[in-house]
Amino acid sequence: MLHAGLDIGSLWTKAVVLGGGAVAGWHVMPTGESSRDAARTALEAALGKAKAVPDDLSTLGATGAGKGEVERAAHQASEVLCAARGIHFLHPEARGVIDIGGESTRAVKLDADGNVLEFAKNDKCASGTGIFLDAMAKLMGLSLREMGPLSLTSTADVHITSTCVVFAESEVVSQIHRQTPRQDILRGIHRSVAVRVHGLANRVDLEGPSTAAIGGLALNTGILHCLRELMGGLLAVPDEPQIVTALGAALIASDHGGAA
Repeated sequence: MLHAGLDIGSLWTKAVVLGGGAVAGWHVMPTGESSRDAARTALEAALGKAKAVPDDLSTLGATGAGKGEVERAAHQASEVLCAARGIHFLHPEARGVIDIGGESTRAVKLDADGNVLEFAKNDKCASGTGIFLDAMAKLMGLSLREMGPLSLTSTADVHITSTCVVFAESEVVSQIHRQTPRQDILRGIHRSVAVRVHGLANRVDLEGPSTAAIGGLALNTGILHCLRELMGGLLAVPDEPQIVTALGAALIASDHGGAA
């Protein structure tokens, strides 16, 4: 029996196919102009990796901003519930999950069974999200992939304190004009994001050793380094942190359609 989950965000769409109690296929792609088209394409790609076709699916679950656009989705759930379910499947020892995405960031506290006890999410400001980091990357003339490793070579603290993207850009431009080494500026940018995320984690009383990080920014080594410093310990990261919420959607769908 195959079950699938789709997480359709404003920037990225993620698909997971679940079978035999494990991930059989997955795919991540830009959402683009049409959530419906992205969902269909991502699902077909994930099914292809699982050597399956849409008719092989028993159930399909959806989450994210575009979940209402998913054809054939019999089950819809919130990102919070899907993130909790996905991380409990991968890391059952986790008592918290921090989801650092393109447009939103969430901190979720879990009990021993993976149930949501409490959660907090960022406000409408983009600070602490992928959009903020993407804007900083463009300003610095670097790719997102380059930013994290380069920030780890920093030897000095540069403080980027503004929560607004526009004001933060002004701070970065000022540091550039002062000829501050770019690795130090980058560390300041990454720490600024991490401070916002850590603030959410504190609101629901998460602790580093029992918390996992997921979402696109969990792939960024600079963010993870700063978060681990702030949280005073380990921070688990799944092998593919960007697909955990889609995995949770597939698991929730499987609850309604038989064993995975």
